[in-house]
Amino acid sequence: MGDQLPLISLGLLPLELLLLQLVLAGADPGPAPRLELLLLWALGVLLPQLRGPLVLPWGLIRPLLAVLQWPLLLWLDQRAGLAAGLTPWAGSSRASTLLWALALLVALQWQLRWVLGAVAITPEQQSKQPQGPSLDGQVLEGNGDPAGGPQGHGGGTEASGADQGPPEGPP
Repeated sequence: MGDQLPLISLGLLPLELLLLQLVLAGADPGPAPRLELLLLWALGVLLPQLRGPLVLPWGLIRPLLAVLQWPLLLWLDQRAGLAAGLTPWAGSSRASTLLWALALLVALQWQLRWVLGAVAITPEQQSKQPQGPSLDGQVLEGNGDPAGGPQGHGGGTEASGADQGPPEGPP
């Protein structure tokens, strides 16, 4: 089942994009819709994709994926007017719809990074990873002392506090 989760996640991406379109359809475009979308894309798409180590070859794919999402976001916003009658966010302010869209875009980026990470680690690479040293008999028995006797801590093993005199104090 763990190997199929990235495939299920990829199958849900179109539904999440439709949800993004419904969110964007909730409000009328502001005075500068392209600037709003550019800021939304920079915060919700570009910043999460550039965060973390950019190890080759996947380090080139993540920024490319972010750049390819800019026209997709523009297209979804242009088509959002078609879904204006269906959206539950109808009549909302542009700021609230942009915040909802930002949250949805960040979730999509997290999901895409998870799918890319799952694709990057193939089952062949998982089998090549070292499993660590095996446990030996002494560790399994819980006895790390090779002699098997009691270990002292600076005092006698049979002494108790009642047999000793009062503690020495300053004169």
